[in-house]
Amino acid sequence: MLVALVLLAGAVLRLHAIGGDDRLSSDELGYIGDANRLIGLSGYDSFHWAPGTPLLFTVVAWLSGHSEISAVTHSHGIAQYAQWLVEMATLALAAAVAYRLAGIWAALLAVFAIATYGPLIVVTRTYLSEPLGGLMLVAIVASAAYARRRDLRLLAGAGVVAGLACLAREDFVPALVVLSVALALERGARRRAAVYLGAALLTLAPWVAFASAENHGFVAVTTGGTDSLFIGTYLPGNGSQFEVVAAFKHSVCERFPKDCNSPPGDAAPMFRLIQAEHPGEDRNQAITAAVFSNLDHYMLGRPLAFAGMLARKLWAMWSAPWSGGNGTFDGPGDLTSALDLAAVAAAWLGVVLAAWTCRRRWSVVVGIVVLLVVIFFNDWFGPEPRDTLRLAPLLFTLGAVGLTVAANRVVRSRPAKI
Repeated sequence: MLVALVLLAGAVLRLHAIGGDDRLSSDELGYIGDANRLIGLSGYDSFHWAPGTPLLFTVVAWLSGHSEISAVTHSHGIAQYAQWLVEMATLALAAAVAYRLAGIWAALLAVFAIATYGPLIVVTRTYLSEPLGGLMLVAIVASAAYARRRDLRLLAGAGVVAGLACLAREDFVPALVVLSVALALERGARRRAAVYLGAALLTLAPWVAFASAENHGFVAVTTGGTDSLFIGTYLPGNGSQFEVVAAFKHSVCERFPKDCNSPPGDAAPMFRLIQAEHPGEDRNQAITAAVFSNLDHYMLGRPLAFAGMLARKLWAMWSAPWSGGNGTFDGPGDLTSALDLAAVAAAWLGVVLAAWTCRRRWSVVVGIVVLLVVIFFNDWFGPEPRDTLRLAPLLFTLGAVGLTVAANRVVRSRPAKI
């Protein structure tokens, strides 16, 4: 009953957040553009973004009879209600996973944390991929754990879920690798791991073939990874998009005076400059060469400073909750921010406790490894506080399990009163 009440509260909070956006980011416009091309069966707009969220919007538009996704602020459109449904599915799945691993109190704690975490509430109003990413990261771990010792058809189904997760967010490919290796390391399970990985790759194959053919070059999931990797490895800009763009501002103004007044953080002029500095190469080749230059000069040439930059990016990623993405947003307030930070800190404490108290439980240990590997992978690509939103549901679920198991052990270890 308590879990149901918290689920209801989470639903109401998210419905209340819809319509509160006063700004559309370039990422949101990209997802909308891709979705509208798919809705009209007129090809695809850009391969810079993962296709999962545009496909979600497309299916919802078809089912509801809409001909397009409207790119407007303060929207109460089908995209926002699709995000709401995804968020509710995330809450339900997190509750089921936590209950299976540690009982009803873990389920209640996980659902409460996810339902009341401010950034996960306000993201419902957006067109971003983070809600779907949060659902699929929990799903990829839960499905593999459930199917690992069951029928091969269930394992293949888990592989399909993994493939869909990678289509939702390209940074979940490392999670697929971790889970495939974890399955293969079990005694006599290499064939089962091959079934899992094969199903995932077959799920990805149609998209990879389509995107590669349209882009006239191999596309794993998106073409945007190289841009982010350049930003994330550029030491003079601290691996942060706004600082990296600012570091190139003078050179951009000299080469392209018309771009001198571009908005802060707009990386397009910077990448045009990089391409201009590599004559005879296309955009992707030029940026790839610049990435290798960064790795040579900074990762190999200044390894301690580079490691320090990665550590600072991790801290910046988790130490300030996402403010909501609005252009005129004043922030959630000191008390709300403090509560959100406390929730994250408690979740990480729970993960540490889970790593010890549940160290012989495959699903918990592998779930923690997946979480850490995805975080480490993101750290190389210019992470921002918004990136934590697709990681938070799994973090809160594992944290709730760890806190509950540890609390149960403390209670059982107390001597009985006479």
